[in-house]
Amino acid sequence: MPTPVDSAADALLPLGRLAPVVQRSRVADGTKRANQLFAASLEDYSASLDSAETDQKPFDLQMSSPFPPLLRVYMFTMTTHPSERQEGAYRIQVMLPGKARHFDATDNPFIILAGFEPKLEVFAMWDAMAHDVATGIAHSKGVQLRENTLLTALSQGVACQQRTLRHAGETETVIASRPDALPEALELRWQLSIERLTA
Repeated sequence: MPTPVDSAADALLPLGRLAPVVQRSRVADGTKRANQLFAASLEDYSASLDSAETDQKPFDLQMSSPFPPLLRVYMFTMTTHPSERQEGAYRIQVMLPGKARHFDATDNPFIILAGFEPKLEVFAMWDAMAHDVATGIAHSKGVQLRENTLLTALSQGVACQQRTLRHAGETETVIASRPDALPEALELRWQLSIERLTA
């Protein structure tokens, strides 16, 4: 017995062709905890989330206004090491599922490239699409954030830092946030990303 299509987009798919599936990978306990905290900090603006989804990278959040309707979150643990190019810098290592070179834009999400510092319990959000250009993202790409930006966010709720993108000669703004200030930080991330793309 034929089943009704779920959406107009499904109706346009050629016969025998499946809808695209987002490529995801399993995450370690630390990243799962960061995912859960990120989602819980936005619960006033998001639909209920199946806890199994936070076991994955990326994970999706259905959002309400003033946010875009779909967030796709790529979460990484921030670390620091004396060998960093910038003294006192924290970084994430961006490794996409299946060694992909691009963030998965299936279903037209707003993509969040995020890091979490577990000792301070502070998030950071880079401008994801500023890093996914041309041939895409190199495997295990490192992106950084200054320690004082995290500490400012810890004391004030939200902090911003300008970074020069070496590959493009552009500037991105990184947003750091305590969990309780994440809605404000996310709205700022959304606005600044749109401004950079439309400038």
